[in-house]
Amino acid sequence: MGNCFNQDENAKTSLKSLKKVDQQQSQSLQDLDANKITLKDFLSQGQIGRGQFGKVFRVKMKNSSQEYAMKVIKKSEIIQFGLVEHTMLEKSVLIRSKNPFVVKLKYSFQTDQKLYLVMELVTGGQLSKILSKYYQNRLTQVQAQFCAAEVVLGLEYIHETLKVVYRDLKPDNILITQDGHLKLTDFGLSKQYDKQDMKFFTFVGTPEYIAPEILLKSGHNTSVDWWSLGILLYEMLVGYTPFRDTSNNLRMIENKIIQSEIVFPDFLSTEAKDIISQLLNKDYRNRLGNSVDQIKKHLFFSQINWDDIYHLRTKSPILDGLAKILKQKSIEKKVEPKKIFETPHSQIRQTDGQFEGFSVNQDEY
Repeated sequence: MGNCFNQDENAKTSLKSLKKVDQQQSQSLQDLDANKITLKDFLSQGQIGRGQFGKVFRVKMKNSSQEYAMKVIKKSEIIQFGLVEHTMLEKSVLIRSKNPFVVKLKYSFQTDQKLYLVMELVTGGQLSKILSKYYQNRLTQVQAQFCAAEVVLGLEYIHETLKVVYRDLKPDNILITQDGHLKLTDFGLSKQYDKQDMKFFTFVGTPEYIAPEILLKSGHNTSVDWWSLGILLYEMLVGYTPFRDTSNNLRMIENKIIQSEIVFPDFLSTEAKDIISQLLNKDYRNRLGNSVDQIKKHLFFSQINWDDIYHLRTKSPILDGLAKILKQKSIEKKVEPKKIFETPHSQIRQTDGQFEGFSVNQDEY
């Protein structure tokens, strides 16, 4: 399902937060507006993904043969939907990422028409595709515990270190490495915050994952990400989201999120039902996650060694599903690397100054 937008956040607050983000970037990040890294340095190996505002390609750097994922975003659409600050924040989040569960950025640069984010290549694809390889699209509790634990550590880092509300956690935005570990990606809807009690009022997110306080426009903060974790956990264990509508009627989905109780299948364990119920508390003030330790100490995660999870010492239990994805990719027709060209436009919208500071070079991950 697509994302919903209604940008009404205070522009001064957004710009203030973005300036703070830029001040925190390390000295190793070099502005490349002088065209030190450009589109000519890469060869395309085919499209591997598509979002609402751009495409993702598998690319190879000419001088090193190193492979990356390149996200291409049209400036005109970002400006049209009022997402300039969000796009700049996405770049800042990715370039500052020092966490094993958040995708890292290597380069970013721009042309008159487009923005380019060159990120580490995560070869296992999206979690949504992994789920589709299992019976009835659902994982075992052990598998779901592992996946949820890695997501928890990713969200903890985003919240506490980067001071960012994610706002778009879903299987499509979780990538799987070749070792079966998870990485959060796509921060185009994220928001920087200065204080823990700071609230935002934008209607934003993916319908079945949106928290009630976003729908009610009563103000939201990092607690919306823990709501989305509850939806994700339910989907991993059950095979579908708890407030879905079979006809994809958005109004029905919204009403269910605000008014309906969660219906659990009998096969779910007591601890699974309990943690999902607490994460999906409609009152964000009583929702599990006001302290991350509350989540980590929940009985559902009793078999999880958090230190082992963080240091990637726990063997992934979803390797069988991943193997099916990798096998399928191995038999797909190889794409011959080719030069990347921008499609010429008769009219180019003026963007001078709106994406200043977008171009950077990360010397090492």
